Amino acid sequence: MLALALSASARAQQVQRDTTPYPDSVHANKPAAPPTTKPDSARVKADSTKPRPALAPGDTVLAPGDTVIGDSVTILGLHPGDTATKISKDTVKAPIAHAEMPPVLGVGEQFTWSREEMFATGALTLTQLLEYVPGVTTFTTGNLASPQFGAYAGNPGRVRVFLDGMEIDNLDPRAGGALDLAELQLWSLEQVTIERGADELRVYCRTWTVTRTTTSTRIDVLTGDQRTNLYRAFFGKRYKHGEILQVGGQNYGTASDVGVGGGSELALFGRLGWANKDWSVDGFYMNADRDRDLRQQDIANTLLEPGIPRQKRNRTDMYLRLGHGDPDSGVWVQTMLAHSNFTEKTPFSALGTLPTDSADTVRTSTQYIATGGFTRWGLRLSGAERYHKLQTGGVSATEVRASFERRLLALSLYAERRGADSSSTEEATARLTPLPFFAVAGTVARRHGGTAFGDEDEVSARLEAGIKISRAWFSAGIWRRAQAVVPGLIAYDTLYKSEPTMAATGPFLAVRGKIWRDIGANVWAVDWNSTGYYRPKLQSHEELYIDTQWLQRFPTKHFRLVAGFAHEYRRDVPFPVQGGFESLSDPNGVAVLFSNAFVGRIEFHILDAAIFFNSYSGSGARVEQVNGYLLPTQRFVYGIRWQFWN
Repeated sequence: MLALALSASARAQQVQRDTTPYPDSVHANKPAAPPTTKPDSARVKADSTKPRPALAPGDTVLAPGDTVIGDSVTILGLHPGDTATKISKDTVKAPIAHAEMPPVLGVGEQFTWSREEMFATGALTLTQLLEYVPGVTTFTTGNLASPQFGAYAGNPGRVRVFLDGMEIDNLDPRAGGALDLAELQLWSLEQVTIERGADELRVYCRTWTVTRTTTSTRIDVLTGDQRTNLYRAFFGKRYKHGEILQVGGQNYGTASDVGVGGGSELALFGRLGWANKDWSVDGFYMNADRDRDLRQQDIANTLLEPGIPRQKRNRTDMYLRLGHGDPDSGVWVQTMLAHSNFTEKTPFSALGTLPTDSADTVRTSTQYIATGGFTRWGLRLSGAERYHKLQTGGVSATEVRASFERRLLALSLYAERRGADSSSTEEATARLTPLPFFAVAGTVARRHGGTAFGDEDEVSARLEAGIKISRAWFSAGIWRRAQAVVPGLIAYDTLYKSEPTMAATGPFLAVRGKIWRDIGANVWAVDWNSTGYYRPKLQSHEELYIDTQWLQRFPTKHFRLVAGFAHEYRRDVPFPVQGGFESLSDPNGVAVLFSNAFVGRIEFHILDAAIFFNSYSGSGARVEQVNGYLLPTQRFVYGIRWQFWN
């Protein structure tokens, strides 16, 4: 009898299912459009072929759960007092406040990824994602839990990461003067935007949010060689009055092998908040426990320590945010109280000359942030004040931006003053597009006051020109990076020291976009005039890919294929040690030999599921990014991501 009643209800309600995949993640900046169905106007047609079963008073009828309908379902044949389960409307609520994303100007397609685009790259960490960016040289010694750094134009200290407006402070005493990029939980994001300055890379990240009252859940399962297993789970929902609830987690583990550098991590996040058309308040919490195994050197070097010691650590990042308006339209303002806590639970190992340390190492950072601005008619004006309260003292950073963007001409001005050392940075970027298929862009930055070389100005610049062929941009230019002091990456060895590096100049080229139908290319290469610390003389990344929905066969857009094959190349890279000099000919120096690597990825989207396979293959007898630590000659991971809409 219940089955007959359900069948009658399903025929009576002729409502089209909302089949839009990933409505909260395809366009990170825009809330998904509400359903086009008019749920309250569905007409009920009597079923004249079969008698309707009688229900006893108090019987409950469950209506179908995969349709977007009105406040309730009318079940014909119910007696007075009978009840039926109500199915709420799928409505779109006002988005939670989000941080301002700066305009990224340049020739052709720039480096910004939505949630789905980011996962389609196959990147599991921010380090892997940055390998697509020209001028970035990444360093790691093994698997996911290994220390991971990126150098922009040869400087690891000039890669900064912002999460929802708060800057991710480097709190790990083993990392030295650069941020371990594994601190950022890439899986929790919905958008990543890269701002490429003349001498600094700024990474702006927005955490995942939802706008629909329909419950959004997702499960990711990944496995691979080196006994790698990774699991993720997401839950997000908006409620009737604009409330938001989100939780998620990721857990991975890899082989405990001293020749691999394995480890494990459990990361959990949650968000509670509320938003209406104008106002928004939310609290975010992320906690990550990482265990890093001992990593011994594969090729002993008498100058360096015998390995990277084991580390057991915990990092927590949290904030409370109040916002009014939208940074993408009109007047807006936001205030934030953010706090980060780093705890090391395992003392330094007594390997070689590595110092011992207390197992109770704790470092904290509290940020007081106020931002606001105006956006309209292609004009953006904004300002931010961040006060970092560290255990070593307070640091005040004042930032202002102004930009104007049109097809023909785009301008962007950025300035920052940090009170701790009275240093200032001014940066200007411009793009001129006189023809739809031709563009010229350039950026120049000046640092002065309290810099590594006293009051002497440090000026860096990049200029490029490009043409558009089909849907791809082919560009080339010249890049100059000023002298600087680079940090020693003591996470790999305490003998690496901060040392000055000379100015460098080099030509570069890039290809980005679809070159024929659904086949595209991501290509870049930089050839500096000399080798420098953390900077190979020649470095390149070449990838061919296909990204197609095969609309002739699947007009409903329920299928997508993304596949790519890339080659990564870098010449020898010297590391700074005390008493050495910036040259490969230094007999007391330490350098990483040149390497080739091949990276493959393939991903199928079928309805709300994505099945993927990623591989990495080193070429040659010795593939390393850090001296003495060989990377696996072959590694692969595969798995599935599955989204559910109730």
